[in-house]
Amino acid sequence: MGVRAVVNKRLWYLVAGTRGGINRAKIIWILRERPSNANVIAESLHLDYKTVRHHLDVLRGNGIVMATGGGNGYATEYALSPRLQTHFEEFLEIWTHVGKK
Repeated sequence: MGVRAVVNKRLWYLVAGTRGGINRAKIIWILRERPSNANVIAESLHLDYKTVRHHLDVLRGNGIVMATGGGNGYATEYALSPRLQTHFEEFLEIWTHVGKK
């Protein structure tokens, strides 16, 4: 299975196949614009900070986002992983199916 297929399968699961997938997709959209910390994301999405941290941990554990050098703990900034940046069209395809809900 190639990298594209792995990314596609993982994204489908994380965005369309699990509870909270829409919130994870929205986090991806925010991080596509610029790296942000969990507090900024929580405020942007009107979500609880701990909820956003959970979603960031899930996305990070699956290689979708990465922590950048923007600080520790509360101030840690997150950005899209190079792998997702390279394969962002897979995310766009998934978003066309789930983003309308």
